[in-house]
Parts: sequence; C-alpha cells; structure tokens
Amino acid sequence: MELRKCTFEDMQLLARLNKELYEDEKNDNIPGLDILEERLRTSMEQGAKAYLIVYEGEVTGYAFVKTQTKPYYLSHFFICKNMRRKHLGTIAFQELMNELDTESIDLDVFYWNQRGQEFWKSLGFEERCIIMRKNR
Repeated sequence: MELRKCTFEDMQLLARLNKELYEDEKNDNIPGLDILEERLRTSMEQGAKAYLIVYEGEVTGYAFVKTQTKPYYLSHFFICKNMRRKHLGTIAFQELMNELDTESIDLDVFYWNQRGQEFWKSLGFEERCIIMRKNR
C-alpha cells in the first residue's frame, strides 16, 4: 500500500473519487464534477493536502486533509467499494498519520453511516459533538 501525495494534475481523478464518496454516503446534495474539482483545488491552494491510496499499482481511494487548523481535519477518506474489507483503510490511515506527523485529527461521520462510525471507533476515535439540521 502506498500513500501518494497529490498535485494539481490529480484534480480530475480526485473529483471523481470525491463524487463516489458523496454517492456512497448517500449525500443529499451531490455537486457536479466541475464544482467538486474547483472546491478541491481551492482547498489545496489554501493549504489542504490530498493523497491517493494506491494498492498493487491501482488507485483504491483517497484522503483529503485540511491542515490550516490544529488539530488537522480529515474532510474526506474513501476506499473504493471493491477494495473494502481488506484492511486497506486501517493501513492507509496509519500511513496518513505518520505522513502528517500529527498526534490528533478530527473528522465527521454521517449519523446513518454505522459502518463508518464503527471503523473510526476501531481506530481510537471518540464522539465529540452532534450536528443537527432542520429542514422546512
């Protein structure tokens, strides 16, 4: 497993992976690829870091970290569906923490994403807040 730091040349691939993440999370507002690409580019210009997760020469996911604040914020972490349940997420996250050289990191998990919650708890994450929304 390799964690490869992204450049601006990786924006289209990152946007496609980001769209897969949105769809996988059953997000209620999935932007187009052009908007996703622009958001990722802007965040990277402001200091965020992106990494491709590569396994046996194939891109199997990505991580996107906002490093402008302490602790850092892991805004995206995605393993492609066909590559899950192989411990790649655990290995990739450990590599990411080593790469970032940080002792702590925050992230959000959707309430309905039970598998995601269990995954992050298995890595030592603890619940810290509940975000609520009211629609009309």
